[in-house]
Amino acid sequence: MTTFDGISKLSRRYFLTVCAAALASGLGVLPASAATPAEKYVSDVGSDVISLANSGASKSALRSRFSGLISRNSNVRGIGLLALGPFQKELPAAQREEFFRLVTSYIASFFVYYIDEFQGTELQINSSAPQGGSTIVDSAIVFKSGATKKVRWRISGGRVNDVNVRGVWLSLQLKERFTKILKRTKGDFGPLFDELKSAEAW
Repeated sequence: MTTFDGISKLSRRYFLTVCAAALASGLGVLPASAATPAEKYVSDVGSDVISLANSGASKSALRSRFSGLISRNSNVRGIGLLALGPFQKELPAAQREEFFRLVTSYIASFFVYYIDEFQGTELQINSSAPQGGSTIVDSAIVFKSGATKKVRWRISGGRVNDVNVRGVWLSLQLKERFTKILKRTKGDFGPLFDELKSAEAW
């Protein structure tokens, strides 16, 4: 599988960790101690995600179902536009809806490509606190091996707006990737759309 940037499997694996945790929203079921609306929200979405991850469905079926989950629970429009950086205003009006659909599918495809890595057991919530108009939830994904990975979530308006894995925020990761392509093509969106579409064949 070759993308516009010639992304290696290793870099895809890292990018997936950020993307899938952010827009598919975690793994497992929240401990009963969770009490805040943001924590309960993560618990509910996490239950759906772990069920899909362990469903044994085909890649195409998983991609479709994860795309739906992402659309319902993430601010894809806000994240997608933010990722365009200075090229946001140059996105052709006639292609806006296609762009948002492709961004959703792009993230879902990463998740499905590494689905075995997300068949975890639970998502532990450590704390949550308001930050501006959002709530930051600190958590840790627990895997079957007993290993854990810290994840920070930014919840706003009842949806996932961003996530931080290994110290990297999703919004910044996407922005780096998208703007790199657009700078290279001098604002031509064609190659960016080709990159997004390529994910459907992974």
